[in-house]
Amino acid sequence: PLRQDVPYDLMPPSAEEVAFRLDDAPPGSSIIPFGPFHACLHEPAHFAVYVDGEEIKGCEYRGFMVHRGIEKLAATELIYSEIPFVAERICGICGSVHSVNYAQAVESAAGLKIPRRAEFIRTVMLEIERLHSHLMWLGVAGHLIGFDTVFMQAWRIREKIMWLAENLTGNRKTYGMVIIGGVRRDIDREKASQVKKTLTEVEKDLLALEKAIIKDRAIHRRTKGVGFLSREKAVEWNLVGPVARARGLAIDARKDHPYAAYDEMKFEVPVAESGDVWGTLVVRIKEIYEAIKIINQCLEKLASIPETSPLAVELEGPVPAGRQALSVVEAPRGEAVHYLLTGSDNRPERWRVRAPTYPNLQGVPDMLLNNKLADFPIIVGSIDPCISCTDRIAVIDRKSASGKILSRQQLEKLSREMRSKT
Repeated sequence: PLRQDVPYDLMPPSAEEVAFRLDDAPPGSSIIPFGPFHACLHEPAHFAVYVDGEEIKGCEYRGFMVHRGIEKLAATELIYSEIPFVAERICGICGSVHSVNYAQAVESAAGLKIPRRAEFIRTVMLEIERLHSHLMWLGVAGHLIGFDTVFMQAWRIREKIMWLAENLTGNRKTYGMVIIGGVRRDIDREKASQVKKTLTEVEKDLLALEKAIIKDRAIHRRTKGVGFLSREKAVEWNLVGPVARARGLAIDARKDHPYAAYDEMKFEVPVAESGDVWGTLVVRIKEIYEAIKIINQCLEKLASIPETSPLAVELEGPVPAGRQALSVVEAPRGEAVHYLLTGSDNRPERWRVRAPTYPNLQGVPDMLLNNKLADFPIIVGSIDPCISCTDRIAVIDRKSASGKILSRQQLEKLSREMRSKT
């Protein structure tokens, strides 16, 4: 379907009678299916877990059930300047990651240098995203092991970050901040002061939560030694992000391939040697503190740049066709990569996105091996899998409290009506 001669809206033939067939279970074991819809999976995915009693002996994974064709849409229907807002919707959490990543690829292909003030603002938004993502994961991890107090406290802290994001951009998510050549909104001194105040509160709250987690024996029992994967296996499977750093790999695109304003930032890359879920938890908590440090440094740097400085620069003419660019951004889950091949008609010939969940999923079968079936949710959850499924919209009538799902045709009609009114 990614061929140039295939329409972006081509619907595949119905496959209702085609069942996904699992391999036979190894001798002496049984198959326990998890998914494609399951309480411990927040998005559609299918895991066939082979168990001997309560012990996991193998795993088969099938995903890609909610492929939305965003890359194809960009290469056939959208122009360069429209794609950042679509890229932001690749992931419900890492919106800035993908919009910055795509914009950097276009800027690299076009030889465009963006204003330094815009680079600091991009860095602030990327780290705010890291904060709310890690706090969300911390809460979900608590929920998956049955410790909902951690869930509620982590999300209580996260809510302050969500309010902060809304104050800076007008939205809790899908900020619409990034454009090719810079950013759309500034962070002035008043907003910078609010950011610093909120981060001080978040750091104080997190310190209290961290102490409670470290002292809790139940959390130690449910995470230490669970989902173990050696450093050698992590390298073999090309793991990225906190999952790799929990296995002793000090890799981080912000340090290894600095982008935005990270070349001026002073921060540590947290690493753990335990190779288990506990190590992943420790790394993510430490990264929250590092993200706060980075944001504060950016705000100090912004204060030294005149607020009258430009936030963006425009492309000088069309982007030449046939140029290639590769952009890397360290998402909360790990290294996200965008490849771009420029084309004619003011749009990409090819745009390829590799999100961090893709390489991390490769290591999940080894992480599950010889663990208890009860630990399946937290082991899979430890990689914070993102299987984006934003392929429909629900409309709620506020008066009747009834809801309905809009079809693609209804959504297109509604969007045209709204556009004609503006």
